[in-house]
Amino acid sequence: MRIVLALIAALATMPAQAEPFRFVAFGDMPYCLPGAPQDCPAEEGRVARLMGDINAAQPAFTIFVGDTKGGSELCTDERTLRAFTWMGLANHPLVYTPGDNEWTDCWQDRAGRFDQLERLALLRNRFFRDARSLGRGMALTRQADADPAHAAYVENARWMRDGVVFATLHVVGSNNNRPTEPGERPASRPPEGAMAEFQARDAANLAWLAASFATAREQNARAVVIAMQAEMYYAERCGSGQTSGFVALREALAREAATFARPVLLIHGDIHAWLQDRPVPAAPNLTRIMVPGAEDVRAVVVTVDPEAAYPWAFRLIGPEDRVRRNPC
Repeated sequence: MRIVLALIAALATMPAQAEPFRFVAFGDMPYCLPGAPQDCPAEEGRVARLMGDINAAQPAFTIFVGDTKGGSELCTDERTLRAFTWMGLANHPLVYTPGDNEWTDCWQDRAGRFDQLERLALLRNRFFRDARSLGRGMALTRQADADPAHAAYVENARWMRDGVVFATLHVVGSNNNRPTEPGERPASRPPEGAMAEFQARDAANLAWLAASFATAREQNARAVVIAMQAEMYYAERCGSGQTSGFVALREALAREAATFARPVLLIHGDIHAWLQDRPVPAAPNLTRIMVPGAEDVRAVVVTVDPEAAYPWAFRLIGPEDRVRRNPC
């Protein structure tokens, strides 16, 4: 009898077997060209059809990694909020993190010379009203609620599924809204106040990244997934590009991933071409995927087997008629 009771007690303390599950990642769409407004309904229709393909994949949730509009589209309310239409087609939770086209680049002539911070305030007010995802609501932990020192950052979220910690970071292209250093190409000189905005958001992202890995360690998580918009490793891969807006975050991610020593997946968009690699030699457990986008209207189905040594498997869905091959 004692042996039976001991076996029961041992089984009760063993961690539950985590079942494989899948989620979807995509971003950078729809892109409409101001010179061809007649084509915009077709581009929006392509994304609506992709949402049908995503629904058919029956994901646990979907992550959209920013850029709900093209960079040369005007940053009007109508364009900025257009995403509600197709995001509303999701029959599952949809988590969104912003891209540069929705706010960072809105000061440019081609985008209508809108105020960056006013556009960011609109995004926060409309897309991040509570601690739930878009689509079919899923409970999220938002940095604004968990970290009073960074209460403005309602867009940074965290959740957990079957022993895997997921987190979004508000890290965007165009050098993360940081003015470029002399010699950096392409040069970027956003309006006055951009550096202060970058520094505050960079500090918030660093704090949220640290907190997310701390949660993973506390929960004995099997893996961590980080999602953002920006491609932080473009310069090494393609020979040129902006880097000054990503220095601290790249160092922190490499350090946290190496210390965690279990599988870490980084998901981002920004360059509009599918890519899978391991960009940080010091953290070989860090896998990175870059999702397609713009004219390449496809999404990535990620199957996660939390019990596997390498838990990730990737499959692209959507039309293959305009695939972009060159990730530079």
